[in-house]
Amino acid sequence: ILVVRNTLLLQATTTKFKNLLAGGSDKDIEGLLLDHLAKREELQKLTLDIESRLTTAERKLQKSKRHVGLVRYDAFPDIGGQQSFAFAVYDDNGDGAVLSSIIGRADCRVYGKPIINGKADRNLTNEEQQAIMDAVSSAPKSFLSS
Repeated sequence: ILVVRNTLLLQATTTKFKNLLAGGSDKDIEGLLLDHLAKREELQKLTLDIESRLTTAERKLQKSKRHVGLVRYDAFPDIGGQQSFAFAVYDDNGDGAVLSSIIGRADCRVYGKPIINGKADRNLTNEEQQAIMDAVSSAPKSFLSS
């Protein structure tokens, strides 16, 4: 009785093992493992490529002029509509520029002042300083200040 029982168990186990090795899609387990390994290596190469591209994008992003501040104001009491403005733009390193436009009745003047490491080499007006502060501020804000 024990021999018959063990023989039946052995046949069931052998059948399960053969089915496992044969696979379900005309491939044996070795073929399935090799396919899995190839796909894993492909994904690993893709991941390394994505990491490299992300590092490059982050490096470029530091130098992109993405900090922006704009202040509109009336430069002269007899001219309304806040047509004059100071516009600051710079990157994460503090390199950029402040552009100012002063609108008068008969003329318009535009000034550009470089910003290097967050410092200007020329004196800044109150509006230009405010534009820089708006650009520095990380709080949500409207694009236009007054």
